[in-house]
Amino acid sequence: MRLVGTFTTEKQAFVFSCFLQKKGMDNTYERSLTPKEGEVFSLWVYDEEAFEEACQLYEDYRAHPEDPQFQVLSPPPVPEDPQEELKIDGEGRILRVVVRKTKSPLSYGLTYFFLLVCVGLFLWNEFQEASVLETKGSLALEVGLTPLQQTLLFDYPNAMEALSSVIAKDAIPSMEALKEMPLSVQAEFKQAESIPYWKGVVPLISQRYKTGGFPQVSAPLFEQIRQGQVWRIFTPCLLHRDFLHILFNMGWLWLLGKQIEERIKRGRMLLLFLVIGSVANITQYLVSGPYFLGFSGIVVGMAGFIWSRQKIAPWEGYPLQKMTLLFILCFVLAMFGLELVIFGLQLFGWIEASANIANTAHLVGGVVGILLGRIRFFAKRVV
Repeated sequence: MRLVGTFTTEKQAFVFSCFLQKKGMDNTYERSLTPKEGEVFSLWVYDEEAFEEACQLYEDYRAHPEDPQFQVLSPPPVPEDPQEELKIDGEGRILRVVVRKTKSPLSYGLTYFFLLVCVGLFLWNEFQEASVLETKGSLALEVGLTPLQQTLLFDYPNAMEALSSVIAKDAIPSMEALKEMPLSVQAEFKQAESIPYWKGVVPLISQRYKTGGFPQVSAPLFEQIRQGQVWRIFTPCLLHRDFLHILFNMGWLWLLGKQIEERIKRGRMLLLFLVIGSVANITQYLVSGPYFLGFSGIVVGMAGFIWSRQKIAPWEGYPLQKMTLLFILCFVLAMFGLELVIFGLQLFGWIEASANIANTAHLVGGVVGILLGRIRFFAKRVV
């Protein structure tokens, strides 16, 4: 490999690298820090025979960087991050010997941390579900949820605590069994059931459509969070509903998380996750109430972040393909369309069930990821 020249900005190096790649000259560039010039980007060509021509083109580019012939940004070569050694051959030429290195699992520590936490919590919750179902019955699981869900969901309203207490005290296994119980037990259950709690704006819209009036909102918001349980703003992201749900989300976390972790510092990646997840969760809660879970809001946010970085800083080399981004977009839009159809059927009174899909978290997570991707703070780190 031969050194062609250096640039003061990565954009210049990237543009010229793309130009050479378009002309069939395989190349790469690297970032380095020098005492005099500060940050510089050195461009190397692989083929010895292409060195002279590349040097001439380099001089032409330095003289006329705005020449249209150089503005070729596709296909973008992805800068490599190899272990390298500089050597001088017998004729005094500087050569670079590339030693490929295999990424250690520790290189993706934050990605694997979240993956293991989500999987661990999923298995733990599965065990608790089986235990609650066996000891207390299906109604306790449906209303009271598991202890883990009670602790980590966005909110566990006082109404649900009261219902769970009644179910446990009177040993009510199911709604069918409740109908056969004494009237005092049924009255106690209905009294607990009548305690207001925030169910989101969707039921309010439905009620407005059916009654023609604006409903009065008396349900309290952020009940547990206002009592200091601030972890709930993020922790719904760590819970999952079933095996396919966690398999889908963890697959995307593994694919997208590694790309981001290779390029930005772990502290900033953690901040990225926290901001996307928290904003997505808050908006989802306001729209549909506290019963939602899953990492998919952050997944869509990561995809939006990578798309944004590819647009404003393509030299950072995120390898995510357009078809992959298109698949994620189509999935989100399809789920959103499904939810709209079900909501419409609810308005006409044809069905009572809800879609139970956190589409607000998907959409908001994607938008937040795009916006964060435009902030210089999350640019590729200098190694």
